[in-house]
Amino acid sequence: MIVFKKLLAISLAGIILASCSGTKVSDSWSSQEYKGKINNVYIIGIAKNDLNRMMFENNFIRRLTEEGVKSTPSYPDLPRGMEAEKDSIIRMMRANNADSVLLTRVTGEETKATFTSGTRGATQYSFAPGGYSGAQANERLGLPYYVNWHSYYSAGYRAVPAQQSVTKFVVLYVESVLYDLQTEELIWSARMETGLESDLEGMMKKFVDQAVKELKAKGFI
Repeated sequence: MIVFKKLLAISLAGIILASCSGTKVSDSWSSQEYKGKINNVYIIGIAKNDLNRMMFENNFIRRLTEEGVKSTPSYPDLPRGMEAEKDSIIRMMRANNADSVLLTRVTGEETKATFTSGTRGATQYSFAPGGYSGAQANERLGLPYYVNWHSYYSAGYRAVPAQQSVTKFVVLYVESVLYDLQTEELIWSARMETGLESDLEGMMKKFVDQAVKELKAKGFI
């Protein structure tokens, strides 16, 4: 029975971690005036870690290509680990004949926790309905732990719940925005929450899949 409870606790922890590792859209907006579709997107991941930026942009390229949309990563064009000049970015976007630009950045992070109650290590006794006092419960219901002070002490001590287990996880808050390069106006934005995972590329794929799903739902692709 103890082994079963331990296995159950491990399984629950796995479910909790899995449930925290997905991506969800917390807020989304799209322009009601823009009626077209994007055909050639310039992808800019705003990050100081060049490897993460490259993986992120490549994941967007992969998913947009699957949807039949041409896209270009910015990491081969723009300087690494630093902000590029506006004119340089415009020059690169024009060189690639981009009609839109998609920018994404992490806006914050938060450590959250889930709690699971431990098991109890003693026979369970239920309090009777109606709010009986100790003496009444002992007399009318024969509850064994009211027989004397030691039986109450012993039963109470053995029935103390085990310490709760705590599972901590990090949630990243990410924002993606899409601009039409002809008017330079914002045409789509979305704020998303995604669980930080040790498999960064797998995490990025989940985020990008959700972002592309949103773009498709809004009619941009």
